[in-house]
Amino acid sequence: MAEQAPEQVTIGDPTVVVSHLDVKYAVYGGGRMGSPSGQGESRSLKDLVGRREPRVREVHAVKDVSFVARHGESIGIIGRNGSGKSTLLRAVAGLIPPSSGRLWVAGEPSLLGVNAVLMSKLSGERNIYVGAQALGLTRDEIRERFDDIVEFSGIGDAVYLPMSTYSSGMGARLRFAISTAAAPDVLMIDEALATGDADFRAKSAERIAAIREQAGTVFLVSHSNGNIRQICDRVLWMDQGRLIADGPTEEVLPLYEETLPKRAKKRAATPTEPEVPGTRRFGGDSRVDVATSLTRHTWEPGVDGAFVVSVHKVATARVVAPIAARLGWPLLWVRPGSVPSTTRDEMRRLDPQRVVVVGGEDLVAASTADRLEDMLGRPVERIGEDDPAITSARLLRDFPPRDREVVHVTLPASGGRAPAISQMAAESGRAVVVCEETHVPDELVSALADLAPERLMLDGNEEDWSLDVVQRLQEATGAEVTFGPTEGPMALAAGLYADAPTGGTVLVSAHTTGVETLSAVVAAAHTGSPLLLLRSDRVPAAVRRTLERLAPTEIGLAGTIDGLSPALRAELGELVPASSSEA
Repeated sequence: MAEQAPEQVTIGDPTVVVSHLDVKYAVYGGGRMGSPSGQGESRSLKDLVGRREPRVREVHAVKDVSFVARHGESIGIIGRNGSGKSTLLRAVAGLIPPSSGRLWVAGEPSLLGVNAVLMSKLSGERNIYVGAQALGLTRDEIRERFDDIVEFSGIGDAVYLPMSTYSSGMGARLRFAISTAAAPDVLMIDEALATGDADFRAKSAERIAAIREQAGTVFLVSHSNGNIRQICDRVLWMDQGRLIADGPTEEVLPLYEETLPKRAKKRAATPTEPEVPGTRRFGGDSRVDVATSLTRHTWEPGVDGAFVVSVHKVATARVVAPIAARLGWPLLWVRPGSVPSTTRDEMRRLDPQRVVVVGGEDLVAASTADRLEDMLGRPVERIGEDDPAITSARLLRDFPPRDREVVHVTLPASGGRAPAISQMAAESGRAVVVCEETHVPDELVSALADLAPERLMLDGNEEDWSLDVVQRLQEATGAEVTFGPTEGPMALAAGLYADAPTGGTVLVSAHTTGVETLSAVVAAAHTGSPLLLLRSDRVPAAVRRTLERLAPTEIGLAGTIDGLSPALRAELGELVPASSSEA
């Protein structure tokens, strides 16, 4: 049976422990397995019209499953229909009692699924309050987020009508918006990324990426192997209720795909794309593959140094990227508890003279740092803690910026503009720091006071920051505090290259990504190439105008096929002058 987790859970400890879990439930009214509704049986008229006791069949949905999930992991659950994926997820969420075995969950789990039932007789407004309170939000917090929920769902004034009047799409979008209004300790997603049209799916993916940075552990059940590769670092493979395999995504997912029928396997495999003259893809099956592809094509072996950062909670990596760009060091990505094979290969190839691991054990476990030392045969340095604000302070002291006039201050879970701010800082030689909107630690205040910038530019609007934080920063540094930039991420990135020379290579990355974009920021700075941010499926007008002015000889795509589609690559190829692509 499920156990109550203790109130205090040490960061980095397991968040979900499942031990020999079995889940059984009864199905009423079903016929024999393999003979639905008793087909093929000889039945009398009396049997057909008379009163009969309903058949009862026991379904053993989850069989002796054991695993441990840790803080910072993104775990995909794969398998064919009926393999027990969703049942396992619902058991972890506390919605289905286990028949035997033990289940322990730290914090408050939340199941995000498009089939979550809201009350059709109530208005959308009332459902927002009911659903958000169930997630643990107070009424004041719901009032603060109400407009954002409505705007994200796109239902407009229909929010005041009963949900029974909604179309299925409107209801699904509202459910998703309510479910993602808070970031839980353990987030479980059951096919949520399949909600709505293409635009809403893109918004959903961006929202999930933001939640991943805040939630302790993320589980994703999906039939889209592309989504699994893009989001998850680890995979649980279920079949007929049993756990067949548990391991890194790049190891388990190909094994699963080999068992699929030919037609299904063809759909599951990474789609091929034709070569497009004038373009090159820096890609792979995962975001770490993209990052190492960029590194491999940008740096020769024997680099002076490299930063090791975590794919979990990339706020710290946003602080590191401008420093890496200034020093000419690559970013190498690890998971909290493991070093991906592509990162291992790239670390050995680069053979950096100095390796700095950034962040506390929540981001990079001690065992992971030990593996890096064994691989290199020499010690690595560690800077920072799990709090990105304290890490920001230490990086500010150890690697002071070239331009000390302006420092960019960002939020840990800033939206899609945050990587573009790191890009802007990389281009100008400035520093980026991270702190909470309502609290700034003494270490960061002291480091900023010693740097004595003339201006602090806080990401977002004035209402995003508490007055106490603004006043404390002003008093400690004597700096002017402003808010911005105001442009969206794509316009912000395009505006950095108004005076850039024409020709050469231009890199592009999706504005919703973190790992790929930050790696591209550092690679672009090292090669002197412009980096433009765009949507995953099309080129916005502002970016198109910039590409037309730059007239590149080559466009490099930093992203997987799922992140930057083949159709987008073809569209970009049309923006490379014919003479360049033919050459």
